[in-house]
Amino acid sequence: MKQVLFLAVASAGCMLQAADADLASFGRLLGEADDTLRFQRAIDAAPGGVLSVPEGTYRLSAPLRVVNLCSLSMHKNAILLAAKPMECVLKVDNSAHWSHPEREGRHDYGTFVVGGRIDGNGLASCMTLDAFCHYTLRDVQFFNGKAFGLQVNGEKRGCELIAENLYFRCFLRGLAGNTAVKIMGSDSHYTDVIVTDYTVGFDIARGGSNRLTRCHVWGGPLPPAREGEEREMLKGSVCFRIGEDAGSNILRDCYADSGKIGYLNYGWETRLLGCSYYNNKGDYGLEDVTIISQPGGSMLVSDCVFVKSCDKIRIYEGNGKIAWRNMMYSCFGDGRPLPGQCVFDGGGRVDIGR
Repeated sequence: MKQVLFLAVASAGCMLQAADADLASFGRLLGEADDTLRFQRAIDAAPGGVLSVPEGTYRLSAPLRVVNLCSLSMHKNAILLAAKPMECVLKVDNSAHWSHPEREGRHDYGTFVVGGRIDGNGLASCMTLDAFCHYTLRDVQFFNGKAFGLQVNGEKRGCELIAENLYFRCFLRGLAGNTAVKIMGSDSHYTDVIVTDYTVGFDIARGGSNRLTRCHVWGGPLPPAREGEEREMLKGSVCFRIGEDAGSNILRDCYADSGKIGYLNYGWETRLLGCSYYNNKGDYGLEDVTIISQPGGSMLVSDCVFVKSCDKIRIYEGNGKIAWRNMMYSCFGDGRPLPGQCVFDGGGRVDIGR
């Protein structure tokens, strides 16, 4: 028997009903070959409420669409799996948050997706999030996204995403060129996010005042597509990218690990504080890398640690609009200490002085 809880919220004489639901109460109907329609019925039955998703693998042939301020509480072993090619597995559009004339009384600042796994299966991207206000993503895994794992503010602007303990990984071949987290909005916090084997880890394509804290991007486990080539996800890889339409973004205690470019900056007033770079050449064979590439914008780089693990590592290349503070460098492998200063070669490049 479906358990439904109705909540009444007053707003200038109007009533908004919220309903909770459990996916276990929604079975497949006659003729339904996968879980798409039953899952969509369950979402539609929980406007403004919480849909509980039990453990299990849910095969989907079309995107799940959340347009009614429904939140998802998923068992940690609940898997939304793309079974056919599609744009995206889960599409959340919280425009309903803004739509009422007396919207202050109708605002829902508590919507969320918590737990579970969203797997594009190489057939689809994982999740888009639009038109939200103070939304929470926590303890979610994003696997094998075709174009991206998570896209924030793709079509409609939102603000104040709190993203915590997210895990992005590609296990499947043939997905090179994808992005784990594509951000096109502002005023959001990403904390304790791990990215493994997406070609681009974080892409702050536009927007300002985003905070990334303790985010770790690394690549290498997927083997080369052809013998003798670089590993599939390391070709053209960028751990953190900040676009020209992005400003005043802060990366604190973030770790760029085994990418062709660690930090690629076009944005203005970008700050790297306490960040690191390390290239695991011994395991993945990546050479000729640049830790910071800055074709545009301006940067402050402070209290960072960069490790020179092979000869072909360039610390910095760019327009020179950068301030350095309290940097530490080390040479990993041969044990020789290196001075903690940047040495400019006169051509807009910086390397570690010997």
